[in-house]
Formats: sequence, structure tokens, C-alpha cells
Amino acid sequence: MAEQVARPIQVFLDTQRLIQVQPTGTRGPNKDFFAGNNNGFQRHKAILRQQLAIASSSLKASGDPAGFVLVQMREEGLAKSYRPLGALFTAPNRFALVGGAAIGQMYFQTTPDALEQLSELIERKAELEPRRVLDPETGRLEERVTSYRSEVGAIDEIRLPMSVDRLGFSARDAVTWLGQENVIGGYVVELFRPDPRVTPQAVNEMVERFRRRLHSLGGVLAVPFSSRTSKATAATLTLSVDLRSDDRRTINLPLLPETDADGEEVRQELGPPAPDRSLKRHQELLDFLAREPLVRRVELPLRLETESAPHTTLGRQAVIAPPVPEEDYPVVGIIDSGVATVPQLEPWRAGTAGVIAPADRDVEHGSFIAGLLTGAGAMNAALSDRLEPVPCRFFDIDVLPRRGLLDQYYQTPDEFFDQLETQIEVARGQGVRVFNMSLGAPGVRQGLGYSSFAANLDRLALTHDVLFLVSAGNLRGIEARPEWPAKAEDALEMLATRAIAEERITAPGEHLFGLTVGALNVPNVAGAVADVPTTYSRRGPGPGGAREPELAHFGGVSPRTGGVSGLYSVGGDGSVVEGSGTSYATPLITRSLAALDHRLEGRAPRETLLALSVHKAAKPKILCAKPLRAVARDFVGFGVPTNSDRSLSDDPSSITLVFADILPPRRELSFIFTWPRSLVTPDGKCRGRVDVTLAHTPPVDAAFDAECQRVQLNVGLHQLEEKENEAGELVPDYQQRLNACDSQLPQHLDYTERYLLENGLKWTPIKRYEKNMPKGCGTTSDWKLSLKGLTRAGATYPEEGIRFSILMTIADPSGNAPIYEEVRAEVLRRGLRLADITVAQRLRTRG
Repeated sequence: MAEQVARPIQVFLDTQRLIQVQPTGTRGPNKDFFAGNNNGFQRHKAILRQQLAIASSSLKASGDPAGFVLVQMREEGLAKSYRPLGALFTAPNRFALVGGAAIGQMYFQTTPDALEQLSELIERKAELEPRRVLDPETGRLEERVTSYRSEVGAIDEIRLPMSVDRLGFSARDAVTWLGQENVIGGYVVELFRPDPRVTPQAVNEMVERFRRRLHSLGGVLAVPFSSRTSKATAATLTLSVDLRSDDRRTINLPLLPETDADGEEVRQELGPPAPDRSLKRHQELLDFLAREPLVRRVELPLRLETESAPHTTLGRQAVIAPPVPEEDYPVVGIIDSGVATVPQLEPWRAGTAGVIAPADRDVEHGSFIAGLLTGAGAMNAALSDRLEPVPCRFFDIDVLPRRGLLDQYYQTPDEFFDQLETQIEVARGQGVRVFNMSLGAPGVRQGLGYSSFAANLDRLALTHDVLFLVSAGNLRGIEARPEWPAKAEDALEMLATRAIAEERITAPGEHLFGLTVGALNVPNVAGAVADVPTTYSRRGPGPGGAREPELAHFGGVSPRTGGVSGLYSVGGDGSVVEGSGTSYATPLITRSLAALDHRLEGRAPRETLLALSVHKAAKPKILCAKPLRAVARDFVGFGVPTNSDRSLSDDPSSITLVFADILPPRRELSFIFTWPRSLVTPDGKCRGRVDVTLAHTPPVDAAFDAECQRVQLNVGLHQLEEKENEAGELVPDYQQRLNACDSQLPQHLDYTERYLLENGLKWTPIKRYEKNMPKGCGTTSDWKLSLKGLTRAGATYPEEGIRFSILMTIADPSGNAPIYEEVRAEVLRRGLRLADITVAQRLRTRG
């Protein structure tokens, strides 16, 4: 049999032609959460009024002119249409939605008087007896409730934030933490972002009271964590707050910029005197922050570290072939502690930028990563057929000194991020677009939240049009899991004994506009099952359940006494070393992504590169066992990516179509097409398989934490059927055929709104869908691919639109049907323009 020639995947050059005005939907009647239980609603209403009274009295007693209340939605009221934003917590009622916490939790700015008046409004407007109206379609009397009763019924609780909401550690723990190496600055203090438009005088008084209280502590250093913003990310108001050993103050509040220019208490150059680490003063500071209404959350100071285990030197020099003269290679930026200047790596160095003095670098970690980027296949011959064959040059960005020296380079987190951005700009100016970052900040991220570290990384990604690949983080020492068993049932039993919250990915692994990487065991290592999550690899999900990590690769088996990791690279002295860590799985994927970007001449949209990376990724077979489907995604995401050549091509029995553009507000993408005729049975059923990947860049607001993604895009793939209406006429009926990837539920569970939210099936920037139809589906060959937007309650779809990329592959799993030619001919027949992906971006740029 002759070898089949690969076909390049196809890109639509005129996707904008497929974007049309979105039909306006009609909203159904308000939901009654206490239907048939009016007595229950009366009790619930009284409880909420009592909670409002307590909140109002507490604000008055403390003398606070304004504050914030936490509204918790009940389980059945998590959907956006049930949020209390239409009748209750509105601007006319003097409330402003300013943030969120966990899923279903919202923070509203308020005043004591507004709380009292809301209580009275609920008493007057939230009816105890629903009215009954005649339904013209059914001819029956049905109950209808007002939005007041519906919104009151959807709320579970209303209260002021408590100290435990703001602070989750003791002063003693904090002082111990501050004494560790590689800590930057002071406490990470997130403030609420007050809205002066609703109650301007109260807001100004609240801000000024906070300023005075902070000032009265004496010896305070309070500076912005990061004051920069971009269009797609809204920064939280975050401070780095620390204590100094004398009474000098540096207080800079990033609040109300239009009035804040002359409001700073004292501005001094950072530096001596030394930090104050007395337990008494830190207890005083934390007590103040835990009570302060303007404070949303206090986190431990940022502590940076590389995500790797110790190396073992094998006693021989590494051998890496030098670059081929005149050959053009992809380039990856390595954000780390520096790469050694050894003969094996120097020929592959594309440039260097950074601030760390040579004597202050720790080049072991960065050199291991550089060795994998340049010569992974040569040093890991047994794995070479599962690695990206294209080697990369590296751009060395040293921003992290060796342990114990971090405070000599950065006194606040803002200084670190400013320096990081400066070096990224240098590398970007030399054509580097893909960056490998294996730095973690343990202790920063809470629950399913979105840390300031991740928010800053996403800001840099969008500002400079770059992609960060970040390691998921490592469990260390006794934190690590036992080795993953070979049997799925045994693996589930092992995982059931683990505390999920303690194993979640380390910041900034929850970033939303790049990729996060988990680690798999290397094959052929005694005592370890191949292709399963390592003992140290942390698990997702990301913010609010977003799919994190997205991908996984070999990270080396966890070192044990007398054991080996099975993953080899270059040490700081040029010798062969073995090591393990999620940071060593990361460059194996960075290498493939850089190769994709290089093949597409650096012109492909970020969303297209992300979609290409995950579209043909596959989970190892051992993790596809039915009992593991619901949990494997939290360790390996969509699986292990294929190499760049395979990502960009199809065989004749399949075709991949790429739609990449911007979806404006109130618009939807609609692509109507005919199923390949060779996959249509004589009775009209459509056979084959379809895989769809969506990558998009939604607006993100870190103030909403687990619900930080404010807008979401969703793909639909419908088969046009016909159904009979009440008049006996046949009318069109589009049937949804796609299933979300890994959407299989654990046994005995239902698809609740909470499950969809917390498991990456709804709010996540990268989604995959699939449908396998071996026996055929439906009765017609008319299909429609669609893309629509969904906003969170209280959010606004951006007027500039949302960038997206959709990849759709239609295939004949048997490998026989000429799908590529059939589909391409069908698209061209409809007057649409296609081009090979390797030339499409160039045509668009010129056109």
C-alpha cells in the first residue's frame, strides 16, 4: 500500500463572512425557588431581612460609612439568570457589584442605609402569594412570580465579610514565612475596588479612613503589587504591605486615581531601615487588616522558587549536536535563574537578558531546561519517538537569583514584575514569542481562585502578544502521592485518601492565557507505571473550574532511594544529569509550541497556536479507563500533544478547518455545510467522527476570583432535522451533536450547574468537543457549526469583541473515505476561501 501524503490543515481566509447578527432570544418566566411552599418562602424572607439588619447595624457600630456584603447564591440559583441584579442589588438601590469569591458568591458595595432600605423593599415587593395567570398555550392557570420573589428565593445568605474570609493564617505562621528565603515584599493585600459612582461621599470617606488607620500603625510600607492594566484583564487593587523597624512610612494606595494624586501620606525611597519581624507588631497589623472593610483578602508574601527536584550527576559529559549552519530554528525564552555557558549549550544560545550577576545565578535548573529544548531526543533516545523532533534555540532570561538573594534584587513584587516585563520586551524585540516559565509561588493561590501572580502573567501575555508555558508545580517530600497503581480501581482508591485542596496547582499555574503542564512517569523505570501522573505533579482545576493543566508530558519518575528518574539533560557543568519535576515536562511541550509558531512565521494568532497545541493531544491509554475519565483531566488536561508536523496536517481521510477572527457583541458565527457524502448512509445517517477545539481570550477580572472569566464563548454543532409542529407541519429542528471532552460523569451524579462550573465544561478559555458516530446519526446531511457568547451576570461583552480560534476535524476512523477532498470541494463550492495553514497568515497580513 502506497504511503499517504499528508495534507495541510485549512484556514478560512474570510471567517468574517460567517459572522452574523445573533437572533434575540426571549426570556421565560421568573423561577420560583419556593414553588408550592409559601410558608417556606415567608421564613426565608424573614431570615434574609434579619441578615440585612445585622449587616447594617455592624457597619453603623464600627462607624464605617460604607462597606461590602457577601451574597451567597443557593445551589439551584447559580445560573446567571437567577443572580439578584435586576431588582435587588441595583445601582438605584445604591449597590454596586465589585467582585466575587468562590463560585456563586458576589460582593456588593453598600452603605448601612442602603441595607435597611433593601430590607424594606423585600418586605414590600417580594410577594408571599404568587399570582395566577392563564397560559394561552395550555389553557391552564399557572403561578407567576415577580423578579423580587425570584431573586430573594435564589439567595442563600447575605452577610458582611468576616475575618476568616480575609485571613487564613496566624501572625506566628506569617513571621515564620517571612523569615524564609526567596520572599519578596510583604503581605499581598487585595482591596475591594470601590465604585464612587453609586455613593461617592461614602466611598471617599471609607478610603480615607483606611488610609488614616494604615498610617497610624507607623513604620508601614504599602505599595501596589501591580498597578498596570490591559483591555482584556482588569487588575485587582492589590498592595504589598510590610512593617519597617522605625516610624517611616511609604503608603501608596491605588484607589480612586482621579483624587489620589495628592493623597499619598508619605513617599520615600525603598531600602533601609530593615523589615520588622516582631510577632507583636505583625499581630497588630494582621488584626487591623482582618477587620478592615476595604480589605478583601490577605495572602502570605510572594515566595518564588523553581519547580524541580535535586539532580543526580551521571559522571559523563553531555553530547548535543550543534545547530546546522544557516538553519533557522525556533527560539524559546527561558525565564529562570540563568543557563550555564557550557560548550554543549552555547551554540544554541540566541540571546541573553536579565539582571542577575553571574555569581548570583543558580544555573542547574535553567541548564536542564535548555538541554531538553536543544537535545531532548539525543539524551533520551528511548523517548525520542514521543518527543518533538524540532530542536530549539533558547533566549536566556535570568530574573531569579540563587536562594537567599532574592531580597537583594527585589523589595516588592512590583519590582519583580517590572523587571520581568522589561526582559520580555527585550526578547520580544528579537522575535521571541514563546516563553518557558518554571517558577512557582506556593501558598499564594487559594481554592479555585485566581492569584495576583497569574493575573500579572496574563497581563504580560496580552500586552506583548506572547505565550507562557508554566509548570503545574510539585508536591514535595511527604506531600507527594504514592506511586500511581496500574489498575484504575486501585488508583481511584489511592486518590480518595488524598486532600484535593492540598494538591492544587501552584501559582501562576492557574493563568488563563497560556498553557500549564503536568508531569507523567517516564516508561521503563522499575517500580513505576508508565504514562500516569507522577507522585509530585499537582492537579487542577484552575479558576472556577477552568481546565488546568491543559497538557502533560514526561517529567521524570519521582526520585527514590536507589531509583532513577528516567529523564536526562545537561547540568551546570555540561555533564549528563537526571532529574524530575513538572518544570522538566514543560519544555517538552514548549518545544512543540515554539515549532508551531516558527512554522507559521510568528504570525498566527495566540488563540490559533493554543488550539493547535491541544486539538490532537491524547491522553495515555491507561488514563482512558472509564473509572478514571472524570479525574484524569485534573492531572493531564487534554493529554500529551502530538508533534508540530502532525498538528499542522491531516491524512486524506480527514480534514481540519480553522476559523480564526474576532466575535463582536450581539453576533454569532454560523457555518452551514454538508456532511461528506462518502460518510452518509443510504438512509441519510451521517457516520464518522468530529472533533472541535475552541481557544479564545475572554475578558478577565481578578476581583471576581473563581468567577474571574466574565464572558465565555461556546461552540455548537447541530444536525438539521425536521419535526412536526402542533399543526402537523414539518419545521426545521437543529439537534446538538457535540459532547464536551471528558464530560462523562462519575457514577450516580447529575449534570448540575455547579458540576459544569467546577469541572471546566463551561467557563474555560480552551475547550474541546467530540462526537463519534460509528453507526450513523440523524437523517439528513445538513449541519451547522456555531459560536456564541455568554456573559456572567453583571458583566458586559467587550465592544471590541473577543478573539477566537476554532479547529474542526471531520474524519473517517476507518481511514478509507476521501474526506479531505470532499469537504474542501464543498467549502469552495459555497464561495468561501481556504488556504493551507502555513501560508494563510501571510496572505491575511498582506491582504
